[in-house]
Amino acid sequence: MAKSSGEGTVIRQYLGHYFVSTVDNEVDCALSTKLRKQLQYPEASPGSRRNRVQSVRRPKVVDPVAIGDRVIFDGGNQGKGMILEVLPRRNKISRQASGSSRKEQILAANIDQVVPVFSASEPAPNWHLLDRMLAIAEWQQIPATICFNKIDLTSEDSAKQVMATYRNIGYPVMLTSIITDLGKESFKSTLKNEISLFMGPSGVGKSSLLNWLQPGLQLRTGEISQVSGEGKHTTSHTELVELDGGGFVGDLPGVKEYHLWGIDAEDIPDLFREFQPFLGRCRFRDCSHIHEPECAIREALADEEISQSRYDSYTRLRKKP
Repeated sequence: MAKSSGEGTVIRQYLGHYFVSTVDNEVDCALSTKLRKQLQYPEASPGSRRNRVQSVRRPKVVDPVAIGDRVIFDGGNQGKGMILEVLPRRNKISRQASGSSRKEQILAANIDQVVPVFSASEPAPNWHLLDRMLAIAEWQQIPATICFNKIDLTSEDSAKQVMATYRNIGYPVMLTSIITDLGKESFKSTLKNEISLFMGPSGVGKSSLLNWLQPGLQLRTGEISQVSGEGKHTTSHTELVELDGGGFVGDLPGVKEYHLWGIDAEDIPDLFREFQPFLGRCRFRDCSHIHEPECAIREALADEEISQSRYDSYTRLRKKP
């Protein structure tokens, strides 16, 4: 007998399969036609109630469903169901799809905190990518905690110096090493009872961190390319991993680029926390903070109240969000 529709959370997404978790079980679901396309139904003729399909419009998203989504689904038969509706999201993490696509790629929804993961070395940290991730967290008003991993490849004092910029502007920073167990208990405490999203390039150790925090997961991990110095992709799907101590962690495939979605250039200054005290104090109301005279942001940069690296990230984002 077919099950009636129910409500659940998408916890895993892989090759067109969406695994929906409920209080009682987990259901492997496909997407309904309604979620895959929109049909326009104009009147066939004046006074007629019969409709005809005029055109089919594909959604402007790579995938209409993401991990963390609350959905209405039909349980179907033998554990196979269908997602009928995505419930309103309280937030989402998305970017412009890579390549020439102009579509939105929703990575996760209904997240409590974002955890950008970068490594001290192998691969070297990409600060501009980190700043893009922090910007989207600010845009969605989601708290962010930075994880600086592989501290065993440098000194703890050196790592603290490197991350001082982010601590000084109010971002919590976790220093971790799965080799020395540095930061393990405090990291567990940070993740406990929260829905967290790990983000970062390939090779920084996101899956290794999860294996470290949650023994028995046996997530695939990879090596660093000796040619490019960059990480190799090992995570091939998106998933919310449940932690024994409470909470979930979203594990995403690594990204090399992160173009923001739905954010105009004029919005960018508000996404840099350290800019806030100086906004509105420039000579020109529509100051871009790049070339205008008497710019409060550039004066703060000259006075070292704003770091050069963060300002460089701002100018890059301003030119190409």
